[in-house]
Amino acid sequence: MTNTENSIFSKAMNPYIQCLIVLVAFLVIMVLARLCVTCGISVKDITMPWTLAATSLLFFVIFNSVFSLSAKDDNSYWTKSFFSFAAFAILSGAIAYFVAGISLEEIGPYRWIYIVITFVYLVFISIIGFLKKIVAFAQREEWTKPMRRSKKR
Repeated sequence: MTNTENSIFSKAMNPYIQCLIVLVAFLVIMVLARLCVTCGISVKDITMPWTLAATSLLFFVIFNSVFSLSAKDDNSYWTKSFFSFAAFAILSGAIAYFVAGISLEEIGPYRWIYIVITFVYLVFISIIGFLKKIVAFAQREEWTKPMRRSKKR
């Protein structure tokens, strides 16, 4: 077994599974944070659920973008990615709303954080897609001697 077989770039993972993994991690962290507040280890912060939701969403963006490098069918992967991103944003937002008791509109900066994370997601996916096209083009090209140019002095 070589290092490339163990690399994260060689393992394709379904975006729906990625969404489920990050959602479960979000719920576990949310429960642990609530336990810390209940035990008196931490101070109660009304924005904590929204902070965890935004952090989890950003983690999903990075996680999903990295795994898109190993996708065999880009169009299928990206379609699933967009749906899973939207589902995760809605589900984590709904959970944060029910735990915090305040909406995203009532906490002004978090609305902008969600918008920025959505924009970052689209930029990351676009960059990865562009890089994959460049690499595919470079692999198809024949790399012989570079074209010589005459120097004018």
